[in-house]
Amino acid sequence: MPLQILYFAWMRARIGRGEDEIAWTPALSTVGALLDHLAGVSPAHAQALADRSAVRVAVNQDYAGPDAAVRDGDEIAIFPPVTGGSGAEASACAIDIRVQTADFDVGAEYAAAATGPATGGVALFVGQVRGRDGADEVAAMTLEHYPGMTEREIDRIAREAAERWPLQAIRIIHRVGRLMPGDRIVLVIAASAHRAAAFDACAFLIDWLKTRAPFWKLEETPDGERWVAAKSSDDDAALRWQTPSDGKRGAA
Repeated sequence: MPLQILYFAWMRARIGRGEDEIAWTPALSTVGALLDHLAGVSPAHAQALADRSAVRVAVNQDYAGPDAAVRDGDEIAIFPPVTGGSGAEASACAIDIRVQTADFDVGAEYAAAATGPATGGVALFVGQVRGRDGADEVAAMTLEHYPGMTEREIDRIAREAAERWPLQAIRIIHRVGRLMPGDRIVLVIAASAHRAAAFDACAFLIDWLKTRAPFWKLEETPDGERWVAAKSSDDDAALRWQTPSDGKRGAA
């Protein structure tokens, strides 16, 4: 079977199409070799893939580095940086994850997360569309995602939080599609017996969500459309959960 190549966000726009299908050969057995090959397909491909530091790759919906294996029939997703196993504790935590176009009821979601008899603290974060980004007005924003991989990555993030903190419930809702200023984008709820765990877990969830889940934002401004670049401040926020002893990100 051929390789299915998918492009997202501004890479799709620069290349001029959302996917390619190419025959696999032994010369394309790693991600790095495949990127080198694709850069030679057309000038548009070469431009989109010129800065490899701005290229992220997933093989069959798992993040992959340049040395990762590529096999016949694989699905390869290529995209820019995103904008912005479970143990016993994770299995005891009720995890609810949704990616949807519809709005959500914050009060109803809070009530659902706070019903556990052992719950003593609930931390909640809501992100919404800004009407101004720096000096520029934003008329609307369209959120794009990678269906399938997005839900898997959010689930991994939630389970990581449930392993690190004693949580009773995690609820994450992220909207996609075209949104207007003031519209809600994302809801993150962490419920625990104690406030410290709820606060830390909620902060961890949104920090990792903004840097690891494959979402991209296209803003509409008076000067036209523009893709929102990944922010170093989001990366810095995620790094505070790094644990030097085991390479995981955990409370600093």
